[in-house]
This record gives sequence, structure tokens and C-alpha cells, in this order.
Amino acid sequence: MGQLTTLSLTVAALFITYHALSYVQRRFARSRKSKSLGCKEPPRYPHIDPVFGWDLFFDNVKALQGKRFLQNFKERFDSYGQTFSCIAMGREAFATNDPLNMQTVHGLKFDDYGVQPIRQAPTSPFMGEGVFNMDGPYWQHSRALLRPTFTRTNVANLPAFEVHLEKFLKLVPVDGSTVDLKPLLYNLFLDTSTEFLFGESMHTLDPETPFGTTKFLEAFHYCQSGMGLRIQMGRLRFLHRDKKWYKSIQIAHAFADKYVDKALAYREKYLARQNSKSEQQDDSEGRYILLHEMAKETGDRVELRSQVIQVFLAGHDSSAITITNIMFHLCRNPERWAKLRKEVLTVGKNELTFETLKDMHYLQFIIKETLRLHPVAPTDTRIALRDTILPTGGGEDGKSPILVTAGQAVISSTHALHRRPEHWGKEDVELFVPERWETCRPGWHYQPFGGGIRICPGQNLALTEVAYVIARFAQEWKEITCKDETWEWVESMKITASSANGCKLGITPA
Repeated sequence: MGQLTTLSLTVAALFITYHALSYVQRRFARSRKSKSLGCKEPPRYPHIDPVFGWDLFFDNVKALQGKRFLQNFKERFDSYGQTFSCIAMGREAFATNDPLNMQTVHGLKFDDYGVQPIRQAPTSPFMGEGVFNMDGPYWQHSRALLRPTFTRTNVANLPAFEVHLEKFLKLVPVDGSTVDLKPLLYNLFLDTSTEFLFGESMHTLDPETPFGTTKFLEAFHYCQSGMGLRIQMGRLRFLHRDKKWYKSIQIAHAFADKYVDKALAYREKYLARQNSKSEQQDDSEGRYILLHEMAKETGDRVELRSQVIQVFLAGHDSSAITITNIMFHLCRNPERWAKLRKEVLTVGKNELTFETLKDMHYLQFIIKETLRLHPVAPTDTRIALRDTILPTGGGEDGKSPILVTAGQAVISSTHALHRRPEHWGKEDVELFVPERWETCRPGWHYQPFGGGIRICPGQNLALTEVAYVIARFAQEWKEITCKDETWEWVESMKITASSANGCKLGITPA
């Protein structure tokens, strides 16, 4: 036993020594190259552990548990500058909320950065390979596979959405009693997204949710949490030994595979019709089903499962989160709710189309302002695939370029970017003020869906769904009264950021 302990300590000491020496060597080589290119170092986070960054890791964990991760991150920018260096997830990183740096990473030098080095290994056991965790040709292939899904024709399919919304509205009490919209909205978008993706709704808004659906959702959420933890652990993810996580993956995959097999059966019939040039009616009955459309392009069972899981992960809760946040603010601003209703009531229920929703300017201002305050994906990390340069943030004045060497991370904070007072105003930057959008033209100061080539492909779908639901609420509800015990918005940060306390309100029907 004593020999085993001695051996373990020796291995640990060698591991730490190796990484410490490697760290010193990298810093020396980097400093030399940085000077030769005219770059300067940004401010440095004052680490206690300058090799692995455990101090920052545990500070982040504490902030997550205290529901102030986003605020904590913003305060670091206030303390150390708009761009600073640190050790994150065991690797050298630069944190930034500078719009020029973010434009460079996401747009101008898109090919210099990627997500695969940081996402593929921790996420692929659950979601395989696809648009969320790959770079290069396979990412381009995945993107091309999904692109037809989000055409304007498909985005504007609001009558199909209304069927589920009618079920939702029947579950909301209109006697003024308290209701939390968050779980109901989550179920609404589970039903609509699964019908869109799989061709069959989960029916979570029905009186009795099927047992298989409940089992899948429990497994999916556990997979999602474990995946987020593995990303946070970075190179130390080998320490993740959660048997329940791997069991949950099996359950989630089995659920998805049922629909993949149906899509493959559809593919066989589709190809047979193509070969025979038959005019036989499509099995989809005129509906747009993502899995069926992808099955026209590939018959790879694992690829179809991976792609649909990744789309489901990205899209099943983002609209629900945004609508919850919108109603959170509107029930605290009755005069703005009245102003919105006045605009919406100029058209009838059956006249809510893609075009009429886009023309409701105050409705669009409300959506934009909510996404400014509460972007669903408030942080984004990219890894440098080659040595490259950030244009600003270095030196004492923060204006010099910064060398980013291959393997280093750039962590962008959209949450902090959307709160920079020099652009959004010092007096009301933290306040919900939709009217600011009457004159605001923010450019790269506003990135609720990311930016550049990798911008969220489903943003038009999400924005249309959000606008439609809010407009229908305005038609159905005359007044909304805040019933939350806590007035302030409190974060719940996982892979996405949502309202920890939901949105509790009372309804007066129109």
C-alpha cells in the first residue's frame, strides 16, 4: 500500500513538473515571437495557480452555484480590461468583450479558429459529429445538410405552430391566479420542435405525457449536464467517470434511433419514386420533416442520429427561454405591454404572417432588447488552429495587437459585450428599454446569435416563433401582472442561460 502511494505521488509530481516546464517554455517562445510581430500582452488575470488555473475554475464553479457566473465574468472585464489573458480549462486563453476582436475571431479570420479541439472529444459520445462540434469539410457538409431546413418557406409555417399554441393557451389560467410560464413554454417548444425534427410531437402539453417521452427527456437532460461538465473540465475530462451519463446516452440514442429508422424507410421509398419517376404522394403529407429531408441526402444511420440530436440540443429550448425573458420584463412594465397590444391588435389572428410580424416595429424592439440583456448563449469559446493575431487589447493602453498561438483559446462574452456603457449608454445599460432600438444600429456590438459564417442557422426560425407567440399573447391577454417573489432577473447557467425563477404572472383575458 505504501509503495502504491509513493508511486502515485511520484507520477503526480512528474505530471505537474512536466506541465510546469512546458508552460515556462511556451511562455518564453511566445514572448519572443510576440515581440518580433509588434504584439503586446494584455492584462493578466492574477492566478494563484498559473499552470492549470484551478483557482479560476473553482471560482467559476462557485459563481455558477451562486447564480452569478455571468455577472462575475463581466466584473472581471471591469477589473482587468476588455481583453485579458488567463488559464481556462487547463489551457492558455484570452477573454474578450471587444467587438473588433469578436468580429476577427468569428468573421474576418474565421479559418484561424475552430471549435472541434474543445468540443468534439467531450461531446461526441452523446451527440456524435456534426454542425455543433466539428470544423472544416465535415462542418461544411453538416451545414449544407441543414441549410434547406431554415428557408423562408419553412420558417413561415405558422398554422402548424398554432395547433400546439392552442393547447398551451388552454393550460394558462385566466382568473388572475399565479402561473409560471417557463415550464409550459418549454413543453410547447418540445412539442413543436419534435414534430418539425422527427415528424411526431412528444405531446408534453397533453393531459398524459407518454412514458417513453418522459424517460427520454430525463436522459437527455442528464446527458446535456454531463456534456457541459466535460467541456468545463477540458483536458481533465478523463476524470469524468459517471456511469449514469453513459447509460443516459444509450437511452437517448435508442429514442432517436426509432425516428432515424423511420426516416431511412422513407428514404427507400423516396429513392424508389425518384428512380421510377413516380408521382405517388410523399409519406410526409406535405409537412416539412427535418429527418426526412436529411435522409434524402444520406443513408448513414449514425450521421442522421448525430445531426438531429445536435439540432434538437440547439433549438428545443432557445425560443422558450427568450419568450420567458420577454414576459419577465413585460409583466414588470404594464405601460409597455399596453403599447405592444396597441400595435398587435391592428391585425387579426389569421393575419399574423412572417411579413406582418416583421413589420411590427415595437414587437421587434422588445425582442431585440430582451436578447441584448439575455442572450441565450452568452459565452463562446474558439481555439486557434494556427498562430494568429487579435487586433486590439494588448499593451498598457489596450490598443496593441495580441499574438494568439495555435492551441490557445479565445473566450467571447456576448453578455458583457451587450453591457458596454460606451455603446449602450451609462444610465440605462442594465435596464429594459425597447425604445433604444428606434435609433440603435449596433453592428458587431450586438451578437445574440453569434456572428460570421458560423452564425446560428436557425435564427430566423427562432425569431419568427418568438414574435408569433408574443403577438398571440397580446391578442389573448388584456393585462399581465407580475407575481414573482424576486423582482430581479436571476441567471441559471448551463450550456444556455435562462431565468432561474422562471416567469410567474397573473392573466386578465382580453
